[in-house]
Amino acid sequence: MIEFDKISDFFSEFYDFKLSDERSYFDFHLHTTQAKRRGSLPFYLEFLKDKHHLIAITDHNEIKGAISVAEAGINNVPAIELACKDGFEILIYFRKLQDLEDFYIREVECRKHFCRMERTDKDIEYYLDVLVGRDCYLSIPHINGLAGHNYLQNKPYIKKILTRVDAIETYNHSLPKNRNINAQIIRRSYELDATFGSDSCTNRDIESFYRLLNQELRRQHKWMESLKLPLGSDRLYKPSSSHKGNSD
Repeated sequence: MIEFDKISDFFSEFYDFKLSDERSYFDFHLHTTQAKRRGSLPFYLEFLKDKHHLIAITDHNEIKGAISVAEAGINNVPAIELACKDGFEILIYFRKLQDLEDFYIREVECRKHFCRMERTDKDIEYYLDVLVGRDCYLSIPHINGLAGHNYLQNKPYIKKILTRVDAIETYNHSLPKNRNINAQIIRRSYELDATFGSDSCTNRDIESFYRLLNQELRRQHKWMESLKLPLGSDRLYKPSSSHKGNSD
């Protein structure tokens, strides 16, 4: 189940529409061909043109895709999926494209590994320190993912990291249901917000996620109607504090 009600109000300034039963698309973990994926700008333009939407292009250690969709007028949260030296990946969202560009130039572009360009030469704790005080929002993707993306198993310092972020990605369309459920359990344990996304590799994955997303929205609306909740209570976000910064 996608946790629409656990999304932070950080994202609220990026859209001014209510959720609808159909033709809505929200995706906070999306890739483009700039990151050697198959989702392309022409496809996104065609796919989103008749939909209420809010997306975040989160290419690995790259922002060309995020800049391209912004210039094309697509409703996009400036973001990046930062891949660190230690193999830890984190989704970083900014309010302004300029803030994303500044962070990328200062802390990512110049630190890319000379032979592994999808990693930097600094670990996750370095970046958490650097991000303290910046107007950004942090979410851990695929926390219970496959192989190296299963941080619960292969990152012994994961509990410390969990105290320094704002959210956990509790639905990743590329993962089995049980792994997403486990991410939701961890989110509740640490009282964090939730993000969700397709983590798409192909256009087909995006279309599949769109169908699931709207099934979940319809189910939520039926639940709200059964409770007779007031009009306007179906906003995507909820109040939330900014990321925790340094844990010391």
